[in-house]
Amino acid sequence: MNTALSGVEIDKTLPISRQVYDVLRRRIVDNTLPPGARLSEATLAQEFAISRTPLRAALQQLASEGLVTIRPQVGTVVAQLDHERLRQAVFVRTALECAVVERLATLHPDLSPLDPILARQAEAARIDDYATFFHHDEAFHAKLAALAGVPDSWPLVQSVKGHVDRQRYTLMSQIPMRSRRAFDEHLSIIARIRDGDAKGASQTMAAHVGSVLELDDGPTGAGGG
Repeated sequence: MNTALSGVEIDKTLPISRQVYDVLRRRIVDNTLPPGARLSEATLAQEFAISRTPLRAALQQLASEGLVTIRPQVGTVVAQLDHERLRQAVFVRTALECAVVERLATLHPDLSPLDPILARQAEAARIDDYATFFHHDEAFHAKLAALAGVPDSWPLVQSVKGHVDRQRYTLMSQIPMRSRRAFDEHLSIIARIRDGDAKGASQTMAAHVGSVLELDDGPTGAGGG
């Protein structure tokens, strides 16, 4: 536990439970806190130097997303990957993100705000740095929603995609040049939006998001973003 949380500092001037949630979610997604890991409230409170009230709020949110299991008289453990939740999350995410790119293809907005994000993704993909690519992937999809004028759709996606993120991270960490394929898919999505091809953008996004199921179903591939 000490190693998993090393270097973490909580800013007491900001909402504490949200910071704790973000830290624990990242550690669960990247497998620093693997399935079955025990999360002791006493230890966590000591490591974060906080009271148990915001800690419990963070754990309850993680539990609502199926990322941890809270067992009375036993404690809290990191949940196993839930394949049914994964499939449902992919369904929800596909519906929302396809609607976003269809809207963008119709609106023809200025897409230049994506350029800095794509540049950082390109560098991460070039050196196959999947951890960095994963971070900028989140920014890419959030920016698409913002440019479409529906920024609140991305928090909705995030609320259901914890198991998707765990699977994506597994794919990216296991398959050579996994970041490159995801980046190429981003470029294809942008090209179709610029062409005003709403159907093509939607189909490309659906394949991109759905590629996370490849490892779940058996064949090798690369993780979508």
